[in-house]
Amino acid sequence: MTSAPMASRIGQRAGRQPRRQATHLSLASTLALVLTAPAQAAEPPATLPLSVMGGFETLRLPGHEALGLASASVLFEAQPGVWLGPVVFGAATGQRGGLFVLGGELQRRWALRPGLELNTGLALGGGGGAGAPVGDGLLLRPAATLMQDLGPVRAGISWSSVRFAGTGIRSQQLGLVIEWRGDFVHWPLRQVGERVAAEHRSGLGLDNIDITAAHYRLGRNRQRLGVNLAGARLEQSLDSQGTRWGVEAAAATQSANAGYMEILGTLGRDWPLGGGLRAGLRGAAGLGGGGAVPAGGGMMARLDGTLAATLAPGWRLGASLGRLQGRSAGLRGEHAELWLSADLEPADLPGTPGRGGTLSRTEWGASLQQLSRVARKDGSRRALQTLGLTLNRWLSANLYLSGQAHSAYGGGAGAYSVGLLGGGLATAARPDGGWQLGVEALVGGAGGGGVASVSGAIGQAQLWVGYAPAGSDSAWRLGLGGAGSLRGGSPSPLASLTWSRAFGQAGR
Repeated sequence: MTSAPMASRIGQRAGRQPRRQATHLSLASTLALVLTAPAQAAEPPATLPLSVMGGFETLRLPGHEALGLASASVLFEAQPGVWLGPVVFGAATGQRGGLFVLGGELQRRWALRPGLELNTGLALGGGGGAGAPVGDGLLLRPAATLMQDLGPVRAGISWSSVRFAGTGIRSQQLGLVIEWRGDFVHWPLRQVGERVAAEHRSGLGLDNIDITAAHYRLGRNRQRLGVNLAGARLEQSLDSQGTRWGVEAAAATQSANAGYMEILGTLGRDWPLGGGLRAGLRGAAGLGGGGAVPAGGGMMARLDGTLAATLAPGWRLGASLGRLQGRSAGLRGEHAELWLSADLEPADLPGTPGRGGTLSRTEWGASLQQLSRVARKDGSRRALQTLGLTLNRWLSANLYLSGQAHSAYGGGAGAYSVGLLGGGLATAARPDGGWQLGVEALVGGAGGGGVASVSGAIGQAQLWVGYAPAGSDSAWRLGLGGAGSLRGGSPSPLASLTWSRAFGQAGR
C-alpha cells in the first residue's frame, strides 16, 4: 500500500509532466514558425522623377557657317522644380561631323498653367572636334524653353545662346525640344546584397551592357581607311521575343584616327537557333566623326547581322557584320564587331510573377581631371583639364566596374575626348559614411585637340581616397595617378576630383 507522502509526490510529478510537454510543444511551435515564416519584406523602392530630353538647333559659326547641333540629356529632379544631370551635344548637319561636347545641365522649371511649362537652365561642358575653333573647349549655353504636354511626351521651342569661351563662336538661335518623363527607381543602400521583388526596372531601366570592339573599313578602292574602335552599348528588352533598343558609344583606339567618336541609338531583334545560339539584325543611327575621318555633317546609319552564344546565365558573346552609311562618302563602308554582354537587371521582364533580383550598389558621378605635362603635336608640353561623367557598378563590397567619358575644357586642347572602361578594388563603403580607399585601372580610346602623348589606345590608373558624410548617399573622391598611350611613352601625371551619388539597383 502506498504511503500518503509518496502518493503526494507521485501526484506532483504527474501534474508537472503535462506542463513540461506543453512548454516543449510551445517552443517547437515557435521555432517552426520562425523557420517557415517568409523573410521580412524589403522596403519598397523609392522613385526620383526622371526627364529624358532631345533637341536640335542651328548655330552660326564665324564665316557665316551653319552647324546643326543635336543634344540629349538625362535630368533628375533634385528638389521641387530643380533638375540636373548629364548632357551631350553633337554636330548633325554642316561640315563639322565629329564635334561633340560632354557636360552637365541645371534647369529651373516653372508651371505656367496645366500642361504648359517654362524651363530655364544653363549647360556647361567641354569638347569640340572636326576642326571647329573651340579654343580650350569650354562651352556655356544658357537657354529658355517653352514646353507643352502632348500626352506621352512633351514638346517645345527653345531659345539658347551658345558660346565657346575665348573664341569667336557666339550664336543665339531657336530650336526644337522633345521630352519623355518617367521615374528613376532605386532602393536604400543599406539593403545592398538583399534579394528583393523587382516588379519594375530600376535605375534608367536598362537590361544589359555590351563591351564592344569594332572595325570599320571606310571608303573605296585604294583610298580605304581602317578604323579600330572600343566602346559600350546599353540595351533594354521590349518584349520576351528578343526585341531590344539601346544606345552605344565608341572611340578610335589607334593613333592614326585618334579623336574619332560616335554615339548611336540602336534597335534590333534576334531569334533562337538552339543550343544557346541566337541570330538577328540590329540597326543603328546617330552621329560620328573626327580623327581625320571625313564625316561631313556627322549623321550616320548602320545595319548589322548578329550572332550570339550564351556562355553562362546572364553572359553572352556575340559578333556582327554589316554596312555603314553616312552622308559623306568618307563615312561609308563595312563594319565588323565583337561584344561581351552582361545582364544588369533580372532576366525576366517586369510583370513576370516572381521576378526578383539582388540589390547592387551603383554610383553616378561628375569628375574634374588635370593631366600634367601632356605632349602636344606641336612639340610643346602643357597641362590640360577635362570634365567627365562616371558610372560605377559594384560587383561585391570591394570590386566594381567603371565606365567613364571625359572632354577637355582647358589647356588649349578643345576637341580632346576620352572614353574609358575598367574597374577597381576598394575598401567597403560603410552604411554610416566615412572614409574609403581604392585603386582603379581603365583602358580606352582618346584623341583630338592636338594631343600626342595621351591619344589612341590609352590606359589610366589612379589611387583614390573618398569620403561620404554620415547619413548621405553622396561622396567626394580625390585621386592621383597617371594616363598614357598603351603603345609606349611616358605617362602624364593625373589628379582628379569626383562627386558621386550612390543608389541601390536590382541585378540578377
